[in-house]
Amino acid sequence: MRAFAWFFATLLAAALAAAALAYPVFELTSRLAPWPFHRVAARLAMLAAAAGLYWLCRRLGVASKRDLGYGLPWRRFLKVSLLWGAVGVVTAAMGAAFLLASHLRMPIHAAVSVAGALHLLLVGLSGGAAVALIEETVMRGAMHTAIARESGQLAAALLTAPLFAVLHFFARAHIAADQVHWTSGFELLARSFAPLVSPALVLDAFLAWLAVGLLLSLTRVLTGNIAVSIGLHAGWVLVLRVLMDTTAPGPGAAFSGWVGAFDGLLGYWILPWSAAIALALWLTRAAWVPYAAGAASGAIEASRSSRSSGSTISR
Repeated sequence: MRAFAWFFATLLAAALAAAALAYPVFELTSRLAPWPFHRVAARLAMLAAAAGLYWLCRRLGVASKRDLGYGLPWRRFLKVSLLWGAVGVVTAAMGAAFLLASHLRMPIHAAVSVAGALHLLLVGLSGGAAVALIEETVMRGAMHTAIARESGQLAAALLTAPLFAVLHFFARAHIAADQVHWTSGFELLARSFAPLVSPALVLDAFLAWLAVGLLLSLTRVLTGNIAVSIGLHAGWVLVLRVLMDTTAPGPGAAFSGWVGAFDGLLGYWILPWSAAIALALWLTRAAWVPYAAGAASGAIEASRSSRSSGSTISR
């Protein structure tokens, strides 16, 4: 629990630092581009968290590539991530198909041009890759390693997943540019987590993110690295971004228990979806875990070493 407490305190300090700096930085950047206040605050929090986590990882001895979840050779890591990115897209597309078929989400454009489709795809790809790299390196990489050393793999999964869910409420609130003032950073922070005060209103969204966090932790435990979790996470975010930009809540969404009111997209439907994926991953683990964990390459290298040693002895 000590490692988890350190990570939690570091992220909290980063959020407070970002809240304090949000207004002056917003005033400065508004002369360059009309970025929304919540986006400026989110980027500041990300930079502050990066600096704090760098210091914390060195303090806790979580500094090597393997500790951060990057233990595979980079070529293998890239191949695994790309493969599971495709799996993420396919599985997320199944969820999107359910929402569209049940009219819980409806298209908002009759047709999308080729240029528009490419733009959506590029935005989704870049956003998915960035989000996955950052969140997985922190949550399933550094934090998981630090907690697992102290309390075991199960504790690492059970502690990181709820925090992963809670952090997804950050910067969801918006403050209009003409209403921004010196304390707006702290106001945005309070508004972001205000829904948690009424759990019944956001329980479905929280459980959805919790299920996703546990699913990603499962891949971390099975493989010992974050290649699979980065791929899945990026693929899911890609489809989510495209779905958010091209659809709106359908006529039956307000009366459905499957989709929550928090963002009109996540909801209880994520629970059977993630459970089905977790079950499939567990049942097929003998087929994919060795490659994703690097065991296959290790066996090949051992075999080559053995043959080389044998040939030397024979000579």
